[in-house]
Amino acid sequence: MSRTTRLFDLMQVLRRHRKPVSGKNLAQELGVSLRTLYRDIADLKAIGAHIDGEPGLGYVLSPGFMLPPLMFSAEEVEALALGLKWVERRADHELASAATDVLAKVGAVLPPELSYKLEDSSLIVGSGFVRPLSVELTQLRRAIREECKISIRYRDRSGSHSARTIWPFALGYFESMRMLAAWCELRQDYRQFRLDRIESATLLGEHYPRRRHDLRKEWLASLGPEVRSSADLLPEQPSRLSSEKLVTENKASVAPIARKTLLPQSVSIRDYDLSVVNNNMEKRMEQEIILYTHPYSRGGIVLWMLEELGVPYRLEYLEYGQSMKGQEYLAINPMGKVPAIRHGDVIVTEAAAICAYLADQFPEAGLAPALNLRADYYRWLFFAAGPFEAAAGLSLCKVELNPEQEMQLGCGRLDTVVDTLAGAVRGRQYIAGDRFSAADIYVGSHIGWGMQFGTLEKRPEFVGYWDGLKNRPAHLRTEQMIEKALTKHAWAGI
Repeated sequence: MSRTTRLFDLMQVLRRHRKPVSGKNLAQELGVSLRTLYRDIADLKAIGAHIDGEPGLGYVLSPGFMLPPLMFSAEEVEALALGLKWVERRADHELASAATDVLAKVGAVLPPELSYKLEDSSLIVGSGFVRPLSVELTQLRRAIREECKISIRYRDRSGSHSARTIWPFALGYFESMRMLAAWCELRQDYRQFRLDRIESATLLGEHYPRRRHDLRKEWLASLGPEVRSSADLLPEQPSRLSSEKLVTENKASVAPIARKTLLPQSVSIRDYDLSVVNNNMEKRMEQEIILYTHPYSRGGIVLWMLEELGVPYRLEYLEYGQSMKGQEYLAINPMGKVPAIRHGDVIVTEAAAICAYLADQFPEAGLAPALNLRADYYRWLFFAAGPFEAAAGLSLCKVELNPEQEMQLGCGRLDTVVDTLAGAVRGRQYIAGDRFSAADIYVGSHIGWGMQFGTLEKRPEFVGYWDGLKNRPAHLRTEQMIEKALTKHAWAGI
């Protein structure tokens, strides 16, 4: 190892320690003798390094000191270029400009054999998808930096509006959204706000009464141990299915057992009184129900179905492209998609099929009509799963069908499908008779999502039908669980 490399490594080690560290420990970490270490510290001091301490007391590097650039490895240059280029493309204008300036400054002091890699990197940052914002990120970053309160007008998941005064302390840059973590004076609790739902934000010019660092620490603790602080980051573990298990006992809270998962999530369920159900029901409930899902998936439909049933179940959250494509889950669903359920030894995939299966397995819940009254139930359950989803998917991919293709494909044109569905729910509280059923869960979910995300026109028929479903207690519980899971999923690993 050259002397220059050794001095650079010593600086890197000192930067990692915020408190004095003994010469003996430094020497062991660097693999040099104590005598060599003392000589290297003296050399660093001679070229301007602000290192406090002496033998027997330990050493610490003064905050803010930076060595003149010595060297970067090729991988370090590529990491630097990739990170800065991401900021150039994905951050607000001020941060993007700052990233460009940093690239120029670093390139100016790198040796020629490395500087070209900043401009000639083969690592490319894609444009990504970020929802349009009504607020300036520079304003929010300033509020965080100066620990100032801001007043916002916020639209929640259901479309309701509220005015909030918040204490912002963290801004999350995620693949398709930006999120603001803050203390909310209205709710008297920590909240995470999606920036695409903040309609306006005003700096109040008033400092909030606590330090940002303390708020962030408390907030991380409130999210649970699965969301780790940056000081506790561990090497990434191989993707695996969750080992979380839920235990219930007579109105006691649900308790998670030793769990290791990309996104652990406890489920709040209603206790089921086994003393009043028949033996068949008891046997079915003894067979564990596992729902394999992801917060951004159709698994929310099945989650609503399970909440309506009121039976115990366990959630296994999987990651797209990771555990969802792992061999363990592919043995359950070779498609590598969610949702899927395991009920005892039975595996069922596809959200509509799962809803129909669960309704039949737990007839006491009354979520399937009598066999002689199931015509509309089956028709509209599978109309939504078939023609509606197919036509909506083609439209989302901007595929226009010509007359020949309309005959070849079973879904037909989207406008025809939408007209048909509107006629089915017009003037009706439920889509399959005079009682709520699993078909309403499936059809209603698609109508609600479509209107929420702008893929389905807010026709009076759809608005009226969805208004009659969305405030069911089981659906509200489902929405709360999904919102919590989305929050944990977004902030996991920070």
